[in-house]
Amino acid sequence: MFRQNSIVALAATAGIAFCASADTVDLNYIGVAGGNGAAQARIGSSTYYAGHMNHTITSGSQAGQSYYTFCIEVGEYASNGSATYEIVDLADAPDPGLSYGQAKADAVNAIVANAHALGWIDGKLQADSNQSDYLAKMGAIQAAIWEALGHDFQVNSGATSTALRDQYEILMNVNTFDGNRRMHGLRAAVAVGQQDQLWIVPLPPAGFAGLGLLGGIAGVRTLRRR
Repeated sequence: MFRQNSIVALAATAGIAFCASADTVDLNYIGVAGGNGAAQARIGSSTYYAGHMNHTITSGSQAGQSYYTFCIEVGEYASNGSATYEIVDLADAPDPGLSYGQAKADAVNAIVANAHALGWIDGKLQADSNQSDYLAKMGAIQAAIWEALGHDFQVNSGATSTALRDQYEILMNVNTFDGNRRMHGLRAAVAVGQQDQLWIVPLPPAGFAGLGLLGGIAGVRTLRRR
């Protein structure tokens, strides 16, 4: 992760159906969308850049392509360099550490599914970077994910970006948020020594018929400035 002197990177790539090799994927963390211009979120006693984390796929048929996602492990640091991630159920993340369990996994899934319903991200967690308030929207999604995983997101802190706060209130509005929404295929990409991230496992072609909501989440990592 990135502290105020750190940046959380999250990213989304437009409409690529990524396939992990068996149950793993090789990724190289590039950085958070917006860099120093990314939205900031106060988590406990620290401030982090929050948003879309950009990775490059380094093996398989999509090698060289970008993948943007969200972080699910605030306590780990993201570092550049290719690493192999295991694709697991979100409830079984992080690695290492005590599993989040199904209730937290469902809460995270509902957040990204509601962001999808708002049109902020697509079913693969990718987003149009030209949409209005892109960085603030991605930051709001990330902050809400951290909060759902049990971290102390201080939405009203002066250290939390005003734009992020505004978009968070839209995303989490009690009158419109549907806790039963789900993104299909949402998993976690985990690796010891790397920050774990959201990942989407696509359905085989026959499984797409009749689905109104397809999606997934790719791994997110955060970076700390050395």
